[in-house]
This record gives sequence, C-alpha cells and structure tokens, in this order.
Amino acid sequence: MAQYKHDRFFKFYIQSLYKTKGETLQNIQVRNDEDLEIDLMFMVEREKVGWQEENLGLFDTLMQENPTLIIEHYSSYLEEIDINQSITRKNLYWWQKQKELIENAKTQLNLTSRERLPSYVKKQIEDQNPFTWILTVNCSEKILASCYAQAAIELGTGVYRLAPILRMGIVIIAQLDDIPETMWLKMLGDKHSATSAFELIKQLSPDRREKTDIISACIKYCVYLKGIPTDSLTPEDEDFMKTMAQIDAWYDDEINKARLEGKLEGKLEGKLEGKLEGKIELASTVIRAKFGAESLTPQIVSQLEQLNEQQLDNFIVLMFNWQQPLEMSEWLARIEKI
Repeated sequence: MAQYKHDRFFKFYIQSLYKTKGETLQNIQVRNDEDLEIDLMFMVEREKVGWQEENLGLFDTLMQENPTLIIEHYSSYLEEIDINQSITRKNLYWWQKQKELIENAKTQLNLTSRERLPSYVKKQIEDQNPFTWILTVNCSEKILASCYAQAAIELGTGVYRLAPILRMGIVIIAQLDDIPETMWLKMLGDKHSATSAFELIKQLSPDRREKTDIISACIKYCVYLKGIPTDSLTPEDEDFMKTMAQIDAWYDDEINKARLEGKLEGKLEGKLEGKLEGKIELASTVIRAKFGAESLTPQIVSQLEQLNEQQLDNFIVLMFNWQQPLEMSEWLARIEKI
C-alpha cells in the first residue's frame, strides 16, 4: 500500500512540472486489475513554449526520449516483479492501441483489412508505441544484470537502457550526481535525496513557474499524508512526510518574511498569495483526473472558489476516498450552507 501512496505525489509532481510541455494522462486501465494500470503517460508537445522557457535538466532529456512515454516510479528498491509488470502493462496497452490505430488508418485510407498500410503511416503509428522510463529510488546490480541493462553514458551516471525491443530504461535516483542538472529527478528519491534537491530548488528565482508549482505539489502531498491514519503509515511514509512538512514550513516562513519586509507587492505578491489559487487549481486537477473533465462544472468551480485554505485541504484529502461525483457535490453543498 505504501507504494500507492507515493504514486499520488509522483503524479502530482510530474503533472506540475510538465503541464507546460505536453499532455499527461494517468491511471490508464489496460485490464481490470490495479496492478496492471499504467500510472502516468506523457505525450510530448514540442511546439509548446515551456520547452524553450523552462529547463529541467536531465528530466527534460528523458521526457523527450520518445513522442509517447510511460513513466513509472518506485519509492524503494526495484524488484524483478516490478520490471516484469511494467513490460506486461506496456504490452497490453500497445497491443490494443496498435490494433485501434491500424483499423482507423485503414478506414481513413479506404483500405481493406488485407491491404497493407503505406510505410509513412506505419511510421506514424510506431511513433505512438510508448517508451517506458522506470524511476526508482534504488536498484541492485543483480537486477540490472538480469535484464541486461546497459549504462546510458551520454545521459550520465544512474541512467540505463534495456534491450531496444523492450523500449524501456531505468533511472536509479540514488546514483544520480548531486548537481542542478538532476535536482528535479532527485526530488523523487528518498528523504535525503529530496531534501538535498529541494535546497537547490529553493535557490531558484521566485519567477520560476516550476519552482512555485513543485512547492505547491509538495504541500498538497503533505496535506494528503496528514489525512492518513497514523497506524497505516510506514516508517518510510513518516520520513517522507517530515520532508514535505519541512518544505511547507519553509514556504510559510518565506511568506511571513516577505510580509514583514513589505515585499508582497506586484508580481511577487501575486505568486505568494497565489497559494490559495494553487490549491484551487490542484483540486480542479484531481477532479478532472478522478471523475473526468465534464465533472468540473461552472457550479463546482464557483463552489471551490468560495472555500478557504483549510477547507480546500480537506476537500483534496477527501477526493481520494470518494467514488462518485455525487459525494463531492453533496460535500460542497453542505459546506456552502455553513
């Protein structure tokens, strides 16, 4: 269960970083089985200005490996079963998707089922065959050897590619160099790695969109962990929650300092006071991800905008438990009457 809790932060984190660079999908069902659900898929949109305006170092390089990417995250040691399940998930998805793409292409070109597609169409379809990056806190040499992983020297220490036919690579966060180029990836490592990476992120300009959004994602994950019964938290969860809580406290301290120094003006004021707006945006993202974009009606948006910070925190935590949009609507209606 601990792995699934960390999955939520991993999804918030990557969606926050890459919302300006492409489209992110999550929880893609390939079979009616949670273990065979693709956590996160990213479709690169190279024309987006985010690629020119925001440099996320090695993470950016990995996210441009292929037009379509599956990103998986493991918050402890990678095991053989994890790799096998990643291969199975990807294959189940692609077998169905490829069939669908071929059928659609033949229909558009007025070809019979027996006729072959032109080579350029085959290439367009093959480009949608995902490449999988497995991001893991750590991995043994034995596991790397068992899947014939080869160091991707051009990408630096800690990055490996498997056999080309698998279209898969492994990033071992513990092995990455402690440099600005890797800090966005190291935020997904253990508590020591995340703390070290955040020290570098803190030094970035407040004008950096990704800095503000990642701080927001960290705060939301902290709120989520606080809502989990203490007896269900593993020692790893507790350590990670302390790291997230330190980030939350640091951000509140920065806001207080800015107020005391009279700096809450203009653009900076908008960014700092945008903490509430960030929570509304996150709540909206969670609604779209769980219940679909159609569930985010103008009425729901209006109700979210009336919530205070604590109510938004409570709402985000409860969203993980609600199974139907009606539960969300009833809760918002009750709050509205208070």
